[in-house]
Amino acid sequence: MTETSLQTILGLSMLAPHVRLAIEAGAAAAATLAAFSLSRSDGYVGPAGPILIGSGFVADILMHLVQRGSELGLTLEALGLVLFLFGVIRLILDLSDYVLPSKVRASNIFWDLILIVLYAVVVMVVLRATLHVDVTSLLATSAVISVIIGFALQDTLGNIFAGLSMQLQKPFEPGDWVHFGNYVGRVHGIGWRATRIVTRDNERLEIPNNLIAKEVVVNYTAGGVADAIFIGLPYEQPPNRVKEILMRVLRHADGVARHPEPEVTAVEYGDSAIKYRLRFWLSDYGTHELVRDTVISNVWYALRRYAIEIPFPIHTIHLHHAPGDQDVAAERQQRLIAELRQADFLAELSDEELQLLLPNTNVHQFGAGEILMHQGEVGDYFHILRRGTVKIVANAGNGGSVHIRDLDAPAFFGEISLLTGEPRNASVIARTDVEVLELSREAFIHLFRARPDALNQVSEVVARRISETRERVQAASATEDRRGRNWLVDKMRSIFGV
Repeated sequence: MTETSLQTILGLSMLAPHVRLAIEAGAAAAATLAAFSLSRSDGYVGPAGPILIGSGFVADILMHLVQRGSELGLTLEALGLVLFLFGVIRLILDLSDYVLPSKVRASNIFWDLILIVLYAVVVMVVLRATLHVDVTSLLATSAVISVIIGFALQDTLGNIFAGLSMQLQKPFEPGDWVHFGNYVGRVHGIGWRATRIVTRDNERLEIPNNLIAKEVVVNYTAGGVADAIFIGLPYEQPPNRVKEILMRVLRHADGVARHPEPEVTAVEYGDSAIKYRLRFWLSDYGTHELVRDTVISNVWYALRRYAIEIPFPIHTIHLHHAPGDQDVAAERQQRLIAELRQADFLAELSDEELQLLLPNTNVHQFGAGEILMHQGEVGDYFHILRRGTVKIVANAGNGGSVHIRDLDAPAFFGEISLLTGEPRNASVIARTDVEVLELSREAFIHLFRARPDALNQVSEVVARRISETRERVQAASATEDRRGRNWLVDKMRSIFGV
């Protein structure tokens, strides 16, 4: 036994031989159990450290079973000491790795370098102390071998130094979305030879560090990332109106960042349309394709609602209406009148009165997830639901939202804000693709000015509904009901100018 033995380091040399062996055997068993437990866990501390420590104890135990001072005994002593110190170093690095941020843990090229250097120091010190090996000649031999290996592994060494350079300059970190060459993906780590990237298609790429170091790398994670969509729209549509419609779509599209503000600009006069650019920012580039899908889909629905067609570069053929078209138009008019009667405050109006609403009645389509009405805005239209399902939500005091109920076709909503001029008290969101009849304020202005009596009929029904709703909350006296009805009539007369 020398002064560098494992037992001397652990302070066991003063104990009886059988006690030392028992302690070492127990330590080896404990290290084995720890390695087995860590191999089944999801933590960052791996089983390599306990395995090396346990192997060191086993080698030290075997040393006592051979002739003391023999070449095999000294070899086992050196081996046990090297394995034990390797295990301690690995365990310390694993524990240090565990407390560092995840991005540092994923790029372990520096940890590997530190580990190799420490291992080399341990081997040289133990060889010098136990086997009395001349370390100077060993270093000289290693230098010659290193030169030979360096020439044989030029590409590999190039990848290693490129990886070290990227670790120092940090053009990207694990978790960043990057684009270089023909590759787009999320960085998972930088290794000795290659950088690991996972694409949107979940393809795992191992790209040599030397190749990345020669490319222009675009990092999509440094602040907001802009995206743009181009669309051509008809010349007869005023650009300011078009930009207002498209901006409304961008402001309410899920995944589009609120800051910086989205932009809609007219960029070119095309052969058959004015080309517009919709520019918006993403807070997470990983949602890029989903956000584009949302914006493009919502733009289509918005253009359909406002009767704006995307022009095609084709010839337009104008056809005269055949005599039978009048019958089709009359049938459509009767169908719309029947749908208008689904609103209780319009049910008592005559066909002639309802026909006055039709010129300002439009059919709109909304995609699932689009907002039909916003809480707090002044209502200048209301909807009759023809197809689909919508949900009614209201803002909660904690900044969230409360789901009030769902409405299935046929149903109607938004009439109170339209008729009273009060802000909407809830938002309406399409749960599925929906189709609605939209009646604007102009429709009722035209009706009430042509038929003033219709205002009283509508106000009677709406006031009765408001009163019934109030009674479900608290009992209301007849005087309060009458006051509420008179208030509503006065309010409607001032709004519609009759």
